Amino acid sequence: MQGLITAAGKGTRSGLDGKLRKEMLPVYDIREGRLVLRPMIDVIIARFKAYGITEIGVVLDPADEITLSYVKREYPDIEIIFQEVKRGFGHAVLCAKDFIGENRFVLNAGDGLLLDEKTAADSVRSAFTGNILTIRRVKNPENYGTVSIERQGAMLKITDLVEKSPNPLSDYAICAFYVLTPEIFGYLERDQSDNVELTPAIRGTIKNGMETMGKVVKHDDWISVGRVDDYVRVLSETLGRSRGNVS
Repeated sequence: MQGLITAAGKGTRSGLDGKLRKEMLPVYDIREGRLVLRPMIDVIIARFKAYGITEIGVVLDPADEITLSYVKREYPDIEIIFQEVKRGFGHAVLCAKDFIGENRFVLNAGDGLLLDEKTAADSVRSAFTGNILTIRRVKNPENYGTVSIERQGAMLKITDLVEKSPNPLSDYAICAFYVLTPEIFGYLERDQSDNVELTPAIRGTIKNGMETMGKVVKHDDWISVGRVDDYVRVLSETLGRSRGNVS
C-alpha cells in the first residue's frame, strides 16, 4: 500500500505568513527512545514507515522551498508531487493520481496526526478492500465533515457523509486520516469547481456501492495545527503522549 501526504496549503489559519508552512510546525515525538521535536510532516512520514508503507508521496506548493528542502534532505526516497494550482484538498489528492495508480492508499493531511497508532496501523494493514475513514465525536459537528453510520455485525458502516454543513449528519466528524481506493480519482476529476473537496468524492463512491468502514477514535486522538488556537493543545498532547513512551 502507498502513502500520500497533502501539504500544499499556506496555513494562514494557523497564524503563519506563508513562509513557514503548517506542516513544518514542530511537535513532540520519540526517536530511538529520546524525546525530540520534529516537524509535523516528519512525524507523519515516520509513522507511515513504521506501519510498513514504503512508497510515500508528498504534495507540495512549488513555492514552498523550506518544506521541499527538508523532505529532500531527510527523506530522499519520498516522491514529491506539486500542486501547481490551488483548488483545494481534493484537488491536491488528485494531483497524486499518477503516483498512486491502481492501488489502495493511505491519505494523511499534512497538518494533522492520528495519535492512536494502533488504529492507524490496523487501518493500513486491514484486509478490508473498501474505504476506511477515521471518525471521532465532536461538540460542534457543523464545523466538520460528518458521517451517518450503522452497525453491521462487527463492522461500523458509513452510509453517507457531508462536508461542513449547518445540518450535520451526526456528531461523528471525519479525521483527515483515510484509507482510500483509486476509484476516488474519477469522482475528483468530475468536480470542475474552484475548490475541490474530498468529502463529496468519497460520498460518490459510497452511493455507487463502495463499502466504507468507520473506525472510531477518542476525541483527543486526532490533533491538527490547522488553526492557530489549536497549536498549544497539539504541543501539550504530543508532549504528554511522547513522555509516556520514553524508555
